[in-house]
Amino acid sequence: MKKYLSIIAAAAVILSLTGCAGKTYDLPDSNATESPSAVDSVPLENAEGEGYESTDLTGITPGRSKVGDTISEGLDIAAESVNDAGDFSEPQAGMLTGGEWNDNAHWEDWQDLYSTHSEWNSLKEIWENRTAHRVAVTVTSDGKTPVEGAKLWGKGCLNSAVTDNKGRAYLFFDDTAPFELSCECKDKSCSLNVDWVDPSVDQTISITLDGSESSVGGKLDLMIMCDTTGSMNDELDYLKKELENIVRKIKSDNENIPTNISVNFYRDEGDEYVVRQFPFTDDIEEAAAAIREQSADGGGDFAEAVHAALESALDNHEWREDAVKIMFLVLDAPPHEDAQIIDSVNDSIKKAAEMGVRIIPLASSGIDTSTEYLLRTIAFQTGGTYTFLTDDSGIGNSHLAPTVGAFNVEKLSDMLIRIVNSYLE
Repeated sequence: MKKYLSIIAAAAVILSLTGCAGKTYDLPDSNATESPSAVDSVPLENAEGEGYESTDLTGITPGRSKVGDTISEGLDIAAESVNDAGDFSEPQAGMLTGGEWNDNAHWEDWQDLYSTHSEWNSLKEIWENRTAHRVAVTVTSDGKTPVEGAKLWGKGCLNSAVTDNKGRAYLFFDDTAPFELSCECKDKSCSLNVDWVDPSVDQTISITLDGSESSVGGKLDLMIMCDTTGSMNDELDYLKKELENIVRKIKSDNENIPTNISVNFYRDEGDEYVVRQFPFTDDIEEAAAAIREQSADGGGDFAEAVHAALESALDNHEWREDAVKIMFLVLDAPPHEDAQIIDSVNDSIKKAAEMGVRIIPLASSGIDTSTEYLLRTIAFQTGGTYTFLTDDSGIGNSHLAPTVGAFNVEKLSDMLIRIVNSYLE
């Protein structure tokens, strides 16, 4: 109830300009992944006794999974994956399991973690995350028709952003000083002077660009950037099957949408390669072959060249301006905690948001809480969503229980395909 009261109490911004009007809007319970499989947030402190189970983590809010058909399905998958000798059968698509959590759809839950866990505050400093305040914006052409591809920026913003297919985008601030919000789409634009009414609650703004048309849609650029260091060895063969199935299924599901796919792989400095790049292609067989050829090796220490992977993804590939842009970042380790590297990661996050590239991290076995924190900030700042592998498949090493509310366990490939399609609907 607390969350809904906060939304109702969110600051009302009532402005009127030529071709541009602002008003309060209520942020939906789920962001870009609205589907029957999504589970509404359950307050973390009230989840017990409501069909949820918890796994205790020292110093961390217990992660909770809904007990029901999806969990059972995941356990069935695990049982079918093991033969009588206790060994896993030949890797194939549909064996791995995962979950999803969208922090933009559960912003109050994210903010609450800072007050309930001192560790969250220390991680904020380590990764230099300055997203203390958020403005959730929706842009329409007539008060109800979403405008996709509208560009948003403002004085004092940490980022610029591009609206998704629901007309939504998010701007982040380190403080709550008044700011000027600008919006532009094709030949339509406007500016709004915005005051923070109450810094303690989420700011929500609706903009109407009269007669504006979306500048994005009808095309898809899908990128996979996958860690292939030695620590990925326990799951990489399974992930390769899942990823190949995902790119094939997305291509077949969207035959009327020109789809380009780029598959890329990275390790660390001193390894055989730092980033192995493949350009965008509409040849699904070419992309699938590149996935099949990869193996896990190198690394050595925990942290890997995540910063180089992000730089490569954004700087060395030809993303189409008018395409829906999605990148899966598959990894089990953070970037190095060097000041220049952290700056590079944060610069890449800002650039992705400015380009409209939705980054969807997929956390594999072995990540720690610090990595989870960083991946979630990457997701919500770029309009993406956080995904993670779970132990329900029985495959690979142990997976960190996420510091989130209720979520459904799904077959990994089904979940990622669902997420991509949700940005295209």
